[in-house]
Amino acid sequence: MQITSRLLRRLCPTAKQDIIDDVAAYFNKHAAAYDITTEDRICHFFAQAAHESAHFQTLSEYADGSAYEGRADLGNSQSGDGRRYKGRGIFQLTGRANYRLFGKQIGLDLENNPELAENAEVSVLTALEYWKNKHFNEYADDNNIDLITYRINGGYNGLAERKQYLQSMRSLIHENLDTIKKGDNGPEVKQIQEMLISHGYKLVADGIFGPGTQSVLKKFQQSCYGLEVSGVVDEGTLYFLKKT
Repeated sequence: MQITSRLLRRLCPTAKQDIIDDVAAYFNKHAAAYDITTEDRICHFFAQAAHESAHFQTLSEYADGSAYEGRADLGNSQSGDGRRYKGRGIFQLTGRANYRLFGKQIGLDLENNPELAENAEVSVLTALEYWKNKHFNEYADDNNIDLITYRINGGYNGLAERKQYLQSMRSLIHENLDTIKKGDNGPEVKQIQEMLISHGYKLVADGIFGPGTQSVLKKFQQSCYGLEVSGVVDEGTLYFLKKT
């Protein structure tokens, strides 16, 4: 099961495009190695990821981390460790001990280079390692979102939102996301716009499927024998768009 940035955009409409592009790509690249391949496991992973990353708007905690200063349970033993090892990544990796442990797991010295935890691929890998370390696949199989939340958050902050994201993910992965239509945005839309431009249509390739793009697309569909003039990019429309 492939995760697309378009699916994540539907899950979190306010997400930053570069973050969901990278998260989708790197999750698809690495998830199988962590056996996060079933519907339940994938949905639970992204329900937590969406909340922890502030709806995929950041890979770094907004607070400065000073609240973690002196936290022995996080391994913050030196002055400045709270800020140095503040939450970063999809699941907000926090504390010197966790940076050391999960950096070692992925083969990077995050303890001495904590800012690397904000890197998109590193962010996905540390989240996957954390998921594996805490045996979350088992809890996802049991649909135990409460326990997963507690193990990630240390409490139940945002539990209602996490449950809503879980429900939304379950719906989205069963929708037909192979079509591109008005309201969508992102690199797939920009690619369609660029194809329309290559066919001689005047259009701005801004990656936003608005009324203008829909109108131009309908004109293109009218010019193609047998195509339904729907204003939606389906498999048939894409076939003609790719023809030169």
